[in-house]
Amino acid sequence: MTGAETTIVPDDASASAIRLILSKLNEHDVAAVFEMVGGTGPIGDLAAEAMKDRNIDL
Repeated sequence: MTGAETTIVPDDASASAIRLILSKLNEHDVAAVFEMVGGTGPIGDLAAEAMKDRNIDL
């Protein structure tokens, strides 16, 4: 199935691990993660959440 999109939803443990990693990064690096994933997908959502919680602007 070429061109088909797949939605990946991390389980609670994976989402917690990603949140922990993002919490250890400085503000610039959290914004870089958000930009690297194009602000989309589960990582983008978690990075956006971290940016909102830490009041980080792009």
